[in-house]
Amino acid sequence: ERVGLILDCRISSGINAEYGPDGDELVSLLEQMPLLENFSGHSLSEFKISWSMWQDKCKQVLETTHFVMDESSDILEIMCGKLECFVKHKDLCQTWYHLLTSHLLYTNPTVSVMSLHHAATEMVPVYRDHMTPLDEILLSAMEFDAHQVLTLCISQFQNSWWLAAHLADVLHHAKQLDCTELQYGCSLREYVLLHYASDLIFSDEFWSLGVDYFIECKQMGKGYLELAIPRIPLDSEKKATRVYNACQKHGLMDLAASVGKVMAAKARQSGNLGLSLIWSLQAKDLLSVTSISEEILDSYIETGGFSNLEFLDQLGSNKLLSNRLLFLGKYREFHNLIKMGEYRSAADLLVSLVESNMGPPRFQITLLLDSLPLINGGLCGDKVVMTSGQTHALMKALEDMQIKKLLKESDTQKVETIRLALVTNLASSFLDEPW
Repeated sequence: ERVGLILDCRISSGINAEYGPDGDELVSLLEQMPLLENFSGHSLSEFKISWSMWQDKCKQVLETTHFVMDESSDILEIMCGKLECFVKHKDLCQTWYHLLTSHLLYTNPTVSVMSLHHAATEMVPVYRDHMTPLDEILLSAMEFDAHQVLTLCISQFQNSWWLAAHLADVLHHAKQLDCTELQYGCSLREYVLLHYASDLIFSDEFWSLGVDYFIECKQMGKGYLELAIPRIPLDSEKKATRVYNACQKHGLMDLAASVGKVMAAKARQSGNLGLSLIWSLQAKDLLSVTSISEEILDSYIETGGFSNLEFLDQLGSNKLLSNRLLFLGKYREFHNLIKMGEYRSAADLLVSLVESNMGPPRFQITLLLDSLPLINGGLCGDKVVMTSGQTHALMKALEDMQIKKLLKESDTQKVETIRLALVTNLASSFLDEPW
């Protein structure tokens, strides 16, 4: 245990240890041992002189003193820097660099970084049978051979590019890595980062980091990213939104549109037409926007109501992307005006929708039916909100539907009801309007 304390460089613990009959001499030498931390304000040369004098004293004591315990002799030999004694107790050190650190403390405590590799060559043979791939990398690092270090990282850790990627990045920013292009068309740093990004991009947790690493690769990263994005599983709305935003952020507009189309198709298959329409708008997919708008209108014809279309109120200029979408938005606005009791404005909007022909031809009969609550004593009571001109426009639309044969046999009763209501409203509007 006492030898281990000295090998671990735990000098203060070594001073307080029990050494039996040899204790006084050993403790005295340990207490006199110069430590660099105690030489602040002094030059390095002063420390070297002091340390050299202390070790000479250790050697003198070793030569002239007979110790009762063999352990005490070993401790003093370690303090004198005798390599044979370090090797003898190598089992107390877990690694070769643990033994190297101990040996340097007692032989050359001010060793320069450039001399580390030479010092390490004395320790490595002792642990040759226990060397790991990481040990080989550390030895190359001590030689300051950046390319060899990365080559070993790549070859020894083929299942993980984490170490190679981060080491390459550190060396690059420290300007210790050659930027010359490899045969692959990019630098060694970029080659490593591309592989690391390829591992990350298909991870459920870290795919967004993969995007960032690809973008960091200025020569080939964007091309790799364009190939990888379509292969990212879009298994949730949140993830799809983040992928879409990443594509937008980095100018990959075609890929952003592709994400939008995929999510629109998924939402449509699940029956969520509102969400499908939102994704189609983000993808600027005019055909899908038109098709989904018509499907929503068809659903209204069947059910008599809308669901989950509040987002239409926030679309703004996006409504102009498609006539069908613009019509859908205006039609929802018409229903909102009815709910708010603004019947005159609702009538104006309804007539403009009928005359615009922006909606599907089959929807005209629905618009005409929507006029009924606004005429003939409906929601407005005896008040006339639709002018004679507006009534004439609706009557003409009804006639056009009959001429173009857009009506079904089942619509006969509806047509008669609408015609009678319009004729009655026309008479009321004539009486209400000034001559």
